[in-house]
Amino acid sequence: MTFVCPACKGPLEAAYECRRCGRSFPVIHGIPDFRLFPDPYIGLEEDRAKAARLFDAAQRLDFRQMLDYYYSITEEDPGDLAKLWTAHAVAEPEIAAFLLREAGIADGRAWLDIGCSTGGLLIAAKGRAPLLAGVDVALRWLIVGAIRLRETGIHAHLVCANAEALPFPGDSFDRITCIDTIEHLRDARAALRESYRVAAPDGTLLCATNNRFAPLPDPQVHLWGVGWLPRKWQADYVRWRRKDLHRYRIEMRSARNVNRLLRQAGFSTRGTEAAPLIAPHRPSFRPAIQIYNRIRRLPLMKIIGPRLWTIGRKTAT
Repeated sequence: MTFVCPACKGPLEAAYECRRCGRSFPVIHGIPDFRLFPDPYIGLEEDRAKAARLFDAAQRLDFRQMLDYYYSITEEDPGDLAKLWTAHAVAEPEIAAFLLREAGIADGRAWLDIGCSTGGLLIAAKGRAPLLAGVDVALRWLIVGAIRLRETGIHAHLVCANAEALPFPGDSFDRITCIDTIEHLRDARAALRESYRVAAPDGTLLCATNNRFAPLPDPQVHLWGVGWLPRKWQADYVRWRRKDLHRYRIEMRSARNVNRLLRQAGFSTRGTEAAPLIAPHRPSFRPAIQIYNRIRRLPLMKIIGPRLWTIGRKTAT
């Protein structure tokens, strides 16, 4: 797979060194690390240290056990939420397969999943493109994802990088997915511009995210009313309600905002809509989800529906 410098987009020489800007990038446990800055929750060296612990544990643990181990060494993630996040991570391949099917995303030549985490969507995309690549800012999660892909027999390129500074040449991917990612980014506008740059002519981007204005608990921290507050109050509100959590840094979006971001990046879209739902890990929600899926195309749903999605296209010139 061909990489470029994420900063200046210059060619990389052996050992991922960029002669143009002088940067060099390490390969850690088989995963190239092209990050220019860390994720919001942990520094680069701390992340690499945790990734090393996970890599050692992966010699004796399977994917499911790795999830439990991860949260056992992550004290800042409360146990009740870790249990919910774990169940969702296990169900991700089924959720992703449903999403791709409902979106009607065609097979492609090269597929990039931005914010791939433990690789659930890459599993769902198996056989849909000869080249599969996943990028995530968290090296620690890519280590866990590598175990998952190995267990399922899937070959995919895992790359640690910022969504805002992708290490790929332009026009590289004709299928790009960005699921539950833009709300976590430092600069969603820059990330979507980068997505547009690496998208091939006539390539498509499927972007899905949680709706800020859904009248439901925040899906990450499971507190009511977070998205309805002014952004400058949200972190303090979450801290007041859950003193055992790391600082809230999520920026959920509205349908209008998501569509504007994609158009500003250069993608053409048909607008942002309420996305279909599936929750195999939450069987008690099945009746409500079935009702929602029947009515999600009503105009009101793109305002208050729990999930949003947009398909953007890079028009060939």
